[in-house]
Amino acid sequence: SFFFFFWDCGFHHLSENKMVWLRNGKDFKKRWGFSARNSKTCYNKTMFKKYQFDSTKFKFGMRTVKSGLAVFLVILIFHLLKWDGTQIAALSAVFSLREDFGKSVHFGSSRVLSNSIGGFYALLFFIVSDFFSHSFWVTLLFIPLCTMLTIMTNVAFNNTAGVISGVATMLIIALSVPAGDSILYVLGRVFETFVGVFIAILVNYDLEIVKNFLKKK
Repeated sequence: SFFFFFWDCGFHHLSENKMVWLRNGKDFKKRWGFSARNSKTCYNKTMFKKYQFDSTKFKFGMRTVKSGLAVFLVILIFHLLKWDGTQIAALSAVFSLREDFGKSVHFGSSRVLSNSIGGFYALLFFIVSDFFSHSFWVTLLFIPLCTMLTIMTNVAFNNTAGVISGVATMLIIALSVPAGDSILYVLGRVFETFVGVFIAILVNYDLEIVKNFLKKK
């Protein structure tokens, strides 16, 4: 931990000779303004220095409003249609939203690919788990394996932006499938991730039209 303290506070550029010089406690305090005993305090201050609450940024921005609206529509539509998997669709919608329509479409396509990959490995896990009668050791071994495979596959497809979404989709689906349920349950959850992406793109498109209309006014 002391090494990482040195690295984080900017000592990684020092040569070995300078580090020897710094071993002297007085010289260390003279140069850096604190003693080595306070290294933990310095490390904590450095680590959390950028996380300061700024009241001027605490406001409803366009992307914040769009995220809230997308989640609202997901909950409403899934309630009216009596669909399950609201949390997966809501997460997909929030993950897919970006500043404008073009970026949302680009990011939405990334999410479709990553969710498909995550859904595929969740489906693979379901088949293996069902074959072994849903034993705990299958979950213990195959969930971490599917996590790594999801990451590797997204990277191989040059879709690093979709890694978190893909892993989240895989974990939510794989760990929420009730024992004894059919393979249609897994396919249904994958479909619901696509619904979330579609709602995000739709919200961004409609609000983009409204914003451009207000600008012309």
